[in-house]
Amino acid sequence: MNARFGLILATAALLSGTGCSTGGGAPSPSPAATPTLPGAGGQVLAEGIRPRDNSHTRAAENFLDQAMSAVEDAEKEGLYRQALAAAHEGIAADPENPKSYFQGAVASVNLGEFLGADSMFTRAETLHPRYILETGPWRERGWVNAYNEAITPMNLGDLETAVEFFEAANSLYSERPEALLQLGSLYSRLGRMEESAEAFRTCMAMLEETREVAMMDTASAATWEEHWGISRLGLGQALQYAEQYEEAAELFGEMVADDPENASLIGTLASVLTEMGQADSVDVLYENLLNRPGLTEFDYSNAGVGLYRIEEYTRAAQAFRAAADLNPLGRDARLNLVQTYFAAADQAETEGEDGSEYWESLIPAARELLSLDPLNGDVWVFMTRAFSELEQDEEANAVFAEYQAIGYEIQDLQLDVRPDGGASITGTLQNNTAEQGGTVMLRFHFGGPDGEVMGTTDIRVQLPAAEESVDFVGDFSSAEVVTGYKYEVVG
Repeated sequence: MNARFGLILATAALLSGTGCSTGGGAPSPSPAATPTLPGAGGQVLAEGIRPRDNSHTRAAENFLDQAMSAVEDAEKEGLYRQALAAAHEGIAADPENPKSYFQGAVASVNLGEFLGADSMFTRAETLHPRYILETGPWRERGWVNAYNEAITPMNLGDLETAVEFFEAANSLYSERPEALLQLGSLYSRLGRMEESAEAFRTCMAMLEETREVAMMDTASAATWEEHWGISRLGLGQALQYAEQYEEAAELFGEMVADDPENASLIGTLASVLTEMGQADSVDVLYENLLNRPGLTEFDYSNAGVGLYRIEEYTRAAQAFRAAADLNPLGRDARLNLVQTYFAAADQAETEGEDGSEYWESLIPAARELLSLDPLNGDVWVFMTRAFSELEQDEEANAVFAEYQAIGYEIQDLQLDVRPDGGASITGTLQNNTAEQGGTVMLRFHFGGPDGEVMGTTDIRVQLPAAEESVDFVGDFSSAEVVTGYKYEVVG
């Protein structure tokens, strides 16, 4: 039996985004800018078609003024709706009047109709380029509103909706990097790696343009450095998962050169070089990495994955053991450890060597994992195989009988950790021999690195027909970051 299993790779959270963004006060929906005002680079902006008043623009102006003075939200919304309607009437009556587009865009910003606002601002700027001097503050205000609208769905795990708002924010106003950083992170969590890489590249280009000015002030310099670090790391991770290894290796190599003591970066570079087949370089990097003090669970886990991939199973097992010891609820590190012992024993026997040391190590590791993941069918089978290879047939039969008595198992568990706290869990329940139609109540316990449980989520799963499976999903809301979990059957 020559088995190789896909290990679970630990990934670092890139961005914490629960905080709302802020901007300046509400701009005034004033007429177009003075014709003599210079534009970017000292050039005078072309006038284009001059804005003009008519009954529709005066009505829209009146509704906008009233809306800005209104106190109640419902009244404000109604007045902005009337302003938008007046702007549309103005556009229908005089489609070349930039003022109606400008007024409609202002109303749309305040109504949260961000894409509509962007298209009308763009049309106003095209007809009357000097409007750029007026639309900028309004675009930024719309950016702030759209950014803040994305926070709630993002925290609730509705990543697709959050992406729509962040995309709208960036479409409205492209002079701030925060929405791009969020998009890069969310695209990555959704598996859209090419889009993630592009978002981070665009952000880095924007930051490059502002570097000189940002470095003139201590506070802005610190913010710039933070954004630069997030975007560069995010780009590297996106390239890695998009299997663009050469570009990823070059970028991570630069990052290691800039920060040679950063163990996580060294481990990530080693992982990329592993994919490129540069085993000698990888071995040197891991030898350097694992001799460093103060490594985290993330560092050990990713080092273990890299060593596993170059078939350095003994050192991979040591790394996974160290990762597991740092997190009492670290289910994934323990699963990787069991799979590593299995692969090492299997390889030894395939090559005609004695694999008993690995089989002996697998048994307690498997029992430890089953205390967190008791319905993992693969682990029951691994443990049965270990006892059998050690010629402990009675124990092997007892373990396999215990596994069969359960009647069902859980496969493909995946924890999706939210960087601002909480997580979701997905998996598949496979019915082996249990009666169809019954229910299984799974209670998941989520915790942090200290092993303390911070809360639970119950998931009820109905048993399908024998030899069939059903997917399940659960969500856990918390202000704390989840780093591990376990589950039990409670009904």
